[in-house]
Amino acid sequence: MENAPVQNQSKGKSIACMACGIASIVLCEAYGFGLIPAIISLVLGGQCKKAGIQNTFTKVGKITAIIGLILSIVVGALMIIIVAAAAAAGIASYN
Repeated sequence: MENAPVQNQSKGKSIACMACGIASIVLCEAYGFGLIPAIISLVLGGQCKKAGIQNTFTKVGKITAIIGLILSIVVGALMIIIVAAAAAAGIASYN
């Protein structure tokens, strides 16, 4: 019976890993806010791996976190390029 709390805690971390991974994809378009849940999901996935828990929730969480991380970086870079281009166009119109 001593192992029951550890298993429940690991299952909770697995579910949190998956939820944060999904949140990272949803929030990737919100000015890079998807980076925060993606990093949290990857950390929780690493903790689950150290605990020896490799279930479907953990795997889905890691995969969605990586996708969310990549999308957040791409969207953030595009936002910077768009803002820089708009600023350059605005400055050029004054000449």
